[in-house]
Amino acid sequence: MTTPSFPMTDETDAAVQGLQRRSLLQLLTAGGAALAAPGLWSGLALAQVQTPVAGGTLTIGADADPIGLDPVTVNAFSSYDFTSLLYSGLLRWNAEMKIEPDLATGYEQPDPKTYVFKLRQGVKFHNGKDFSAADVKNTFDRIMNPATGSRLRPLYSSIESVTVVDPFTVKFQLNATDAAFLSNLASNPNGAIVPVGVENLATQPIGTGPFAFEAYQPNQQFSLTRFDGYYEKGEPYLAKVIFKFYKDQATLTSALRSRAIDMTWVKDPKVATAISRASRNFVSAPGQTSRTFPIWLNMKAKPLNDVKVRRALSLATDRKACLDTVLGGSGKIGAMIPESQVGGYDGVSELPYYKHDPAAAKALLAEAGYPGGIDLGDYIIVAANPLDVACAQILQQQWQAAGITVKLVPMETAPLLAKWASGDWPTLLSVALSWTPDPDGVFQYITSTSGYGKGMGSNDPELDKMILEARAELDISKRAAKNQAIQKRIAENAYVIQIYQYPLRWEIWWNYVQGYVPLAANIRSFVRTTWLKK
Repeated sequence: MTTPSFPMTDETDAAVQGLQRRSLLQLLTAGGAALAAPGLWSGLALAQVQTPVAGGTLTIGADADPIGLDPVTVNAFSSYDFTSLLYSGLLRWNAEMKIEPDLATGYEQPDPKTYVFKLRQGVKFHNGKDFSAADVKNTFDRIMNPATGSRLRPLYSSIESVTVVDPFTVKFQLNATDAAFLSNLASNPNGAIVPVGVENLATQPIGTGPFAFEAYQPNQQFSLTRFDGYYEKGEPYLAKVIFKFYKDQATLTSALRSRAIDMTWVKDPKVATAISRASRNFVSAPGQTSRTFPIWLNMKAKPLNDVKVRRALSLATDRKACLDTVLGGSGKIGAMIPESQVGGYDGVSELPYYKHDPAAAKALLAEAGYPGGIDLGDYIIVAANPLDVACAQILQQQWQAAGITVKLVPMETAPLLAKWASGDWPTLLSVALSWTPDPDGVFQYITSTSGYGKGMGSNDPELDKMILEARAELDISKRAAKNQAIQKRIAENAYVIQIYQYPLRWEIWWNYVQGYVPLAANIRSFVRTTWLKK
């Protein structure tokens, strides 16, 4: 039986669909107004559809440099903006966060564990090479090769084989049903395709995306140029995109006000609200509540291999105080996955060991053999994120009241991520998670089979089984129940101390920037449809 998710199309049909999509985007963003997400944006009223003007340079203020540009090996969210413009995937998210074709024109599903993709013809890589099914197979062979060390390998562990049927047909055979499979394929960099036989993509990226790499000066700027061979005719409209790097929100927002940059995003919701009200010519888009702030525990040795110590740490944590003080209430106390995802919680009062109870924490420590309290040593945090640092400082005080001592160690992002991936950190470490296309992407960080899980000493076969079963469940309501059960088990054993969830970024741009659509994924893939009306 064949079950197409979207119809197979020939190149003519694909071109027509592209024109229809672009017309919709122009309508949704005419005059800078954004109506794709009613009620979320402040900006201008609906205006008549306007014809995009080609050319010009869009300058974006960025708060972090990329850390690698090879989508197969990249670990840092700061790289995603760049990979989303340099690379394409088989599928992608549209303006309404629904999956649509990209390098694939469609797929057939002969059975629940088989996907056969028909590929778009005439697509070029930035080096002039023709795109084909061999590039798709090469990409996923790299991901699945343990020697590559890709963080994507656990996400695609359901892939049994990738077969080239012909130059423009590729078959994915899964070993189990996978509710997250298509969502991962549609997400950048998770599903980005890289060319066969090209090395050094981390510093010399080559993709099929709308923009090609031009130059990068660390801590200064990153330049992209329009790729004339991009398959969507007429796009991108911009001749060049420049990212300028600013290390603090004050200089970033000052650059926006002075029009040294055309658009940016900020992390602090309180700052974002103030900036968006500074000019009637700003368009602002609050992000979806998708960022979670967890504390990762190294459970490979004492004292955190003792569940009583971990539970004491959770009970010593006043999550609401952190939320109110750091974010001004712009977020929610969080479980492992945001409430917007399948199985997300709307309130977490029923989760075990979430109640703030310093007395109970002290009692558990005494039972674990630490009646006089305990020193957990270094708590490593991202130095470049002031919200994370502020939360860690509050946690340090809360834990001290329960007899738990930590030393805060702010660290630069790249070495911190390297320590997290390898498990080379003493006891506590915080790396906030950005948006993921599916809850399974979050759970993979704590399975005993993933690199991150091994690094933190995860060893719970029952939890591993629960996560696999949830991923294989295609019924949404049943899967939601399974995901909530997973989060309760995580909280019960205090494998991770989750604090809160809130919008990852709040985007702001001048109203002469037209055709841009912000995504819940917090990547700027719709720069490809952006144009300037100056």
